[in-house]
Amino acid sequence: MSGFYEPPPSFGSPFRERLLNPKWDLIGAHLQREAPEILKSLYSRPDQVLRSHFSLCRPGTEESYWLDLFLPMDEEALEPYGLRLPPGAVAFADDEHGDPYFFVPEPTSMGDGPVYVLRHHEGADAVRPVAPALSDFLSWPMKHSY
Repeated sequence: MSGFYEPPPSFGSPFRERLLNPKWDLIGAHLQREAPEILKSLYSRPDQVLRSHFSLCRPGTEESYWLDLFLPMDEEALEPYGLRLPPGAVAFADDEHGDPYFFVPEPTSMGDGPVYVLRHHEGADAVRPVAPALSDFLSWPMKHSY
């Protein structure tokens, strides 16, 4: 879906419906525990998950990460674009190349955990660290490029 500069999901689109109706039972079964509160909190706010095409800027640096679209919490979060994620990982967004951002929830009810990006567009599946926690990543200042 991403990587092709599609417009943000429109009102009533199937993609929008998937974003707003997470399959928490599926995510919980994959993780062999209840879906983490950090994800439930994020996806309970439509204003957040419907945002698209922006950068998150690491505080105190010039480093930024493009976030194209948030991903629905369904099968796509477990195998985004058919890609294999590390065990226990859940994808929550992608970049302009369709490279998924994922995190590995910690074994707490909040389930916060480190964020990575899988750079498959570079020709090899390379996992790159992004942030020490999903809550940290989501708190970075946002910059729209248009």
